[in-house]
Amino acid sequence: MIKVFSVRLGSTKVPFGQFYGGLDGWRGMQAVYRFATDKKHFIIVPIHAYLIDHPEEGLILVDAGINWQQTHEHGDYYRGIAHYLFDEDEYQLSREEELPAALARLGYRAEDVRKVVATHLHEDHIGGLSYLPNAELVISKDEWTNRHWKLFGFLPMVYQPSLEAARKITTIDYDAGAHQNFAASHDLTADGTVKVLPTPGHTPGHLCVLVQLDGYQLLITGDTLYTLRHLANDDVQAFGAGDWVPNQNASIRQIAELRRRIPELILAPGHDHSDYQFKHLAPGLAKGGLTPEERAAIRAYEETVFTAGGRLHPEAVPRYLPGTGADHVGRVSG
Repeated sequence: MIKVFSVRLGSTKVPFGQFYGGLDGWRGMQAVYRFATDKKHFIIVPIHAYLIDHPEEGLILVDAGINWQQTHEHGDYYRGIAHYLFDEDEYQLSREEELPAALARLGYRAEDVRKVVATHLHEDHIGGLSYLPNAELVISKDEWTNRHWKLFGFLPMVYQPSLEAARKITTIDYDAGAHQNFAASHDLTADGTVKVLPTPGHTPGHLCVLVQLDGYQLLITGDTLYTLRHLANDDVQAFGAGDWVPNQNASIRQIAELRRRIPELILAPGHDHSDYQFKHLAPGLAKGGLTPEERAAIRAYEETVFTAGGRLHPEAVPRYLPGTGADHVGRVSG
């Protein structure tokens, strides 16, 4: 039986607009400027990875989170433009949240992870590669091809020192044909129970991972969906700095259509900071899977978030709630 575990690998501090400002001027060069200068509307969001224990293929980790040096030696780790764009306290990571410790609590060793599927090559998804000496990194061909690309000619899409921890890299080109409403897919496992789907937009080669479990399917969305609420992209959109933003909206619509086609589909976002993750998804996935009762509770929760037409209920629309400290860290309503 396949098991999937939710793994919390620290947190990151982001401007509220990075997550929720896409319909409010956080687009293009203006988005980069506001990202670098807005220091009064921070929120803290978790970094989620997902561990797949496949009976034949072994351990597959989807995204790898951050590492200790990134977090606690931030100024020494980052160089060049990255050093100036990101704050020293961008990441938070305790010893208990480091990848080896998080895996050990589940009964696994970092050395036994055979593959890491990176949904994309951003820092908070590949920093933990340094803990995985035996793992093969799997990414999309488009993501690999664009790894040296620079936004507006100066902002690198990938910070190369983090990528260098990967000793073996395999690129995929979606050779398994159509799957549901996706025109292309890739079978990560020989039995077809773990598939990779192309969802470009957050980055040029972003991907999602679809896992067939007992009685339901789980879609690990990476940053195509920061949170569950981003599924309603007429109401909530993340910021978009690149030319491929329309692709992200198209990918979200594809996920929404997949959800309509597969009633038992459960979404597993990359940075959900709401009750969806912490009261519903993570507790079930802490033991490797969701019971029918837990899945029913998730559906009931979703009905409090989305209307029958897939829009957000007014009370579910995210709003920034200011904090009281000098660090300007607030929270999000709903």
